[in-house]
Amino acid sequence: MCRNPQDGLHKDQATHIHGCLTDFLKLEQTNCGRPELDNDHNIRGINYTILGIAVFSIVLRTVTKSYRFSQWGADDYLIIAASVFTGVQCIIMGLMTFAGLGRNIWTLDDSTITTFHIYLLVVQYAYVLSLCLIKLSILYFFLRTFPDPTFRLIIKYTIAFNIVTTIIVTICGALQRQPIHLLWDGWKEYPPRGITLNIPAIIFFHAGVNIALDVWMFALPLTQLYSLGLQPKKKAGVMVIFGVGIFLIAASCIRIPYLLDFTRTLNASSDAQGFVVWSNIESGVGILVACMPHMQPIFRAIAARARSWNILPKGSSSSTEGIFVQRSLATIKMSRTDGTTLVEPDDLVLHDRGGLLSEPSTAKKVDSKFGSVSETGTSG
Repeated sequence: MCRNPQDGLHKDQATHIHGCLTDFLKLEQTNCGRPELDNDHNIRGINYTILGIAVFSIVLRTVTKSYRFSQWGADDYLIIAASVFTGVQCIIMGLMTFAGLGRNIWTLDDSTITTFHIYLLVVQYAYVLSLCLIKLSILYFFLRTFPDPTFRLIIKYTIAFNIVTTIIVTICGALQRQPIHLLWDGWKEYPPRGITLNIPAIIFFHAGVNIALDVWMFALPLTQLYSLGLQPKKKAGVMVIFGVGIFLIAASCIRIPYLLDFTRTLNASSDAQGFVVWSNIESGVGILVACMPHMQPIFRAIAARARSWNILPKGSSSSTEGIFVQRSLATIKMSRTDGTTLVEPDDLVLHDRGGLLSEPSTAKKVDSKFGSVSETGTSG
């Protein structure tokens, strides 16, 4: 303050004014008998619901794998890791309600406010890592499902982009305040001292990338499913399963206004509740979306068992018509050893040593090794 009196005086005045304003608000609320803001019960209810959805999705997916409806893969291990971070989010959010989340900051003591900011930091990191792992799980599931080489290359580039952006956001988050203890102690001074990055820019960069990836990953599988030769009803059902990602996009978009309010607030404990709650909702919905395609086999098995017990009505006769669209097969052209070509469909018959496919009459057999054709007869 002595080295730079003007600058030091301004900072000292700002700190005292900020402290006096906080004391005034606390006194005004007490003397005027204003009701205390307390949303912790609502926040806990939402929190437990999110945790229940995440646990239910993971358990049902694990049961599906245990009964070998499908094999274990990298996507399964990634979603389990994501559920761990989502669980951390929910646990810490529950603890935040005891550290002032949903209440006015001027009603809290200094140690409680510091604890609140520590919890907030943990929730932010758990959220970023959880979303990264959820997206990786979905992308690796796409790799297991769709064989198109171009599509798989696009998926691999998307995986790399997701990992790189997460690393960038994680590093920027760790360096947003220097020295690092200002991440939880910096609230005590206004304006903040030390080195401060553009925190709103970091927050909105991650939010923008997150929404862009959600939209991109929502559209990717639909491009492959559209060209599948499924019956229209079956194709629509498969698209609905993959299309539940629209809920993840909605949660990401709803979270943005709460983020905007939080970046401009001086009442962090109250205004943080919107974006913290919606961050947890987004993670919970993400786990549900990632698990939906894997839960379908067990639902089908339960429905089949219910029909066998006459709990559900039997399927209509149309269900026996198959799920694929009937398409004509293209003619396979093969060359004889003399240079001529087999062009008529009747000219090409599968090599059937056991006589399972051919009639008990003379059939043409193609030697796949040498490309020659021979006439053979089947004994009566």
